Parts: sequence; structure tokens; C-alpha cells
Amino acid sequence: MKRWVVPMFVVALMGLVVFALSHNQTRPTPSFLLTDLNGQTVSEQSLQGKVTLINFWYPSCVGCVVEMPKLIETQAKFADSAYQTLAISLPYNTEAEVRAYVAQYRLPFIVAIDKSGEVGKTYQVQVAPNSFLVNQQGQIIQTYIGELDWQALHALIEKQLHP
Repeated sequence: MKRWVVPMFVVALMGLVVFALSHNQTRPTPSFLLTDLNGQTVSEQSLQGKVTLINFWYPSCVGCVVEMPKLIETQAKFADSAYQTLAISLPYNTEAEVRAYVAQYRLPFIVAIDKSGEVGKTYQVQVAPNSFLVNQQGQIIQTYIGELDWQALHALIEKQLHP
């Protein structure tokens, strides 16, 4: 029995490495269509031409609430550039709760609600917060599960904005 432990550990470790590498390779942004809180249509096509951080969140998610001030700061830092944040609320809070949160904290970016949960499924979101950095060509270049490394994110945004 003991002789199987090490090989199984190695196989599991290799699987995790392959998973991590495959989730951070450049790939096309999956198709989606939502309406933001201002009634405007938002889709993967509307992201073209801007570096975009797509953030899946919801107001009753503790981790999401903790990182929200950093998302606001990031939007402010890159406000005068070809950068934008798209916050997609997962269907765990009502629209009224999302709107109240957005108003209370004056979120300075696009907010949409994934009422059916289909966009989250398309992006394979299983936990929140979950974010995707999309380049100006509409390709996902980095995936983040949980809180982001803000310094590394800002460096990657700079690199995308000023190659």
C-alpha cells in the first residue's frame, strides 16, 4: 500500500500543474450577452479594444466584498486608459440587493447581473470571487480564483496597455 502513495502524489501534483497552466493560457473570451444596470447590452464583443477585468462576484460573498475596494482603486488607477472593469453578479442576491450595493459603494464600473447563472457556467466559475483578465483582442490572458495579487495584476495591466 505504501509504495502507491508516492506515485499517486506525483500524479496528483502533475494534474494540478497541468490544470493551473491550462487555466492561464491565452484563450478566446467565451460568448455571453447580458444587460448592465444601466440597461446597456454587454457582450464579449463589447470588450474588444480594451483591457478588461471580468469579475464574478455577489454582494453577500465575503471575499467579494473584501476585494471590492481594490477593484474600485484599480478602476481609478487606470481610468484614463483603455482599461475597464466588468463586474458580473452571480445569481445569489436579488437585483435590488445588487443595485443597493452598487449605489452604496458607488461602483465606478460596469455592473451586470447573471440572473440565470449561465454566464458563470460558461466561464466555469465555481467559487467567487473569480476574475479573468482579457486583453484588447478579446482573449483571456489570466484567470484568478479568490483574491487577486493586486501588484501583479497592475503590472500585467500596464504590460497590456503599453506593450
